Order: sequence, then structure tokens, then C-alpha cells
Amino acid sequence: MSKLVKSWIPIVFFAVLPGLMVLASYLMPAWGLVDLRNRLIEWAVIVAAFTFMLGIFNILQVHGRRLSRRRSGWFYSLVLVVAMALAMLPPIFSIPLLNVPESTWMWADRLIFDDIITPVGATLAALVAFVLLAAAFRLLRTRHSAEALLFLVVVIVTLLGTTPLVGGEWLADVRYWLITVPGMAGMRGLLLGVGLGIMITALRVFIGDEHPYTDL
Repeated sequence: MSKLVKSWIPIVFFAVLPGLMVLASYLMPAWGLVDLRNRLIEWAVIVAAFTFMLGIFNILQVHGRRLSRRRSGWFYSLVLVVAMALAMLPPIFSIPLLNVPESTWMWADRLIFDDIITPVGATLAALVAFVLLAAAFRLLRTRHSAEALLFLVVVIVTLLGTTPLVGGEWLADVRYWLITVPGMAGMRGLLLGVGLGIMITALRVFIGDEHPYTDL
């Protein structure tokens, strides 16, 4: 009996019933169900916010311990902690109780996101292209196949299509076709697979076959 209570009551009350209520509110949008759905979603957002805060505290604890003990990679932990602290300053300054001028924290917000995060993201995105090119050459060296050669050709054409080469306008057209036709088809296939996986996981949770929130 205790095992039954331990295994099924959390599943029924915290997974099956809320999921069925939210699903029923979309299928039968009655006033009571919609209001209940909105309330459940609000609770889920609150729980997610506290989970996010716990994740921040966990990161600070792990990397703070590494900094205090000067373990291997402590410098990267220092960069992470400092960057996290700087990114949290604009939201903290925007609290009305602190009475910080809006221009101050808006300037800090633009400085962090527009002048630091955006250039770093663009740099990482540019590095991805060269990593793909290196991976294509390595794949062609280790595996002599038509798929590897096709992958290398697509990477080269995509890279050259983004460069302003004289007389290379046709490369830009080929790159556009590769992105919009086969690339978009592959992306839609991936999204369909992700959607089906989410549906299957949700059904497994509803029927009690999947319970990742317990230690059973």
C-alpha cells in the first residue's frame, strides 16, 4: 500500500490531472476550465522561476567552491560568475524601490546586450562555419563516401555564398536555394520529430509510465 501511494499519488495529482485539465481546456474552452488552465500555467511559471533561481544558486555554489580552492579552470569560473553578476545588474536596478533613474539601467542593459552579448554571439556563429568546414574535411579524410563529399560541397558553397565575390552572385542564389528548400525541409522534419517526441513523452506521463520527477 505504501509503495502504491508513493508511486501513484504524485503521478496522478501532479502530472496526470493537471495535464488532462489543461488539455481539456483547449478541447472544451468552457469558462471554468480556461480559468483553471490559466491558474495552473501561472503556478507553473512561478515554479519555473524558483527553479531558475535554484539553478543560479547552484552555479554560484559550484563555481564559488572551485574559485575558493583554486581548482583547474578556476579562471573560467571567475569569468562566469562576473558575467552573471553583471548581467543581473540591469534587472536589479530596474526595481522601483531602488529609485535608480531609468536612463542608467537602460544604458547598462544596452551595454551588456548590444555591445557584449551580441558581438560575442556573432563571433561564435562565425566560428561555427569554420568548425563545420574543418569537420567536413576531416569526414572526407576518414570516410570516402558521396555523403561526405556532398556535405563538404554544401559547406563550401554556403560559405562562399555569404562573401561578396565579384561574379559570384550565382553562389548567393545557390546558397539561398540550399537554405530555403533542402535546409528548410530538414528543419521541418526535425521540428516534426521533436513534436512527436513531446507528444509521446506527454502520453507516457499521463498514463503513468514515465515519472522523471520521482526516484522510482
